Amino acid sequence: AEWEPQDAILLAWPHEKTDWLPILNQVTEVYVELICQINRFETVIIIAPELNPVHEALQNRDLDFSRIILHQIDTNDTWIRDFGPLTVYDDNQPQLLDCNFNGWGLKFPADKDNQATRHLYDTGIFKKIQRFASDLVLEGGSLESNGCGTLLTTAACLLNPNRNPHLDKKGLEQRLSCLLYTSDAADDMQCVDLG
Repeated sequence: AEWEPQDAILLAWPHEKTDWLPILNQVTEVYVELICQINRFETVIIIAPELNPVHEALQNRDLDFSRIILHQIDTNDTWIRDFGPLTVYDDNQPQLLDCNFNGWGLKFPADKDNQATRHLYDTGIFKKIQRFASDLVLEGGSLESNGCGTLLTTAACLLNPNRNPHLDKKGLEQRLSCLLYTSDAADDMQCVDLG
């Protein structure tokens, strides 16, 4: 659930090859302000294709740099909630789920975004937490959970032929159940069409 305790906030830095290009300077300022606010309370992990622009934007700011972690990782865009890792728990141990991201149904390039979690994992930042890769195509932002067995998602998104053409509603329920839940509560999972 989004209100669970967390160790850090993960951000992907905007750059010239993102859809922010026309307003990159303004968006960069928004990111800097966002980082300043997050940094007051917790660690910020930033991935970026080039680190110099990040250093330049953050210099001379009132920041606790011991709570800012930078990693040079190439991305297509900044929407890391959709292409970054999902945290799931097995026997109260966190694990990283790395699903397949295809640029919102092949609308945009996603080859670099789809590799970002693996590259970040390879840095060792997640310490001893295991990473599990899945071929299920989804955006992390398409999932909402209360952390206790209830999951909300959009069937129109996940069952769209440009994402998971081999799955039907029951197959999607089973895949999500296996990936996200390790308890018997998952046996009660079912997709409900809300309109």
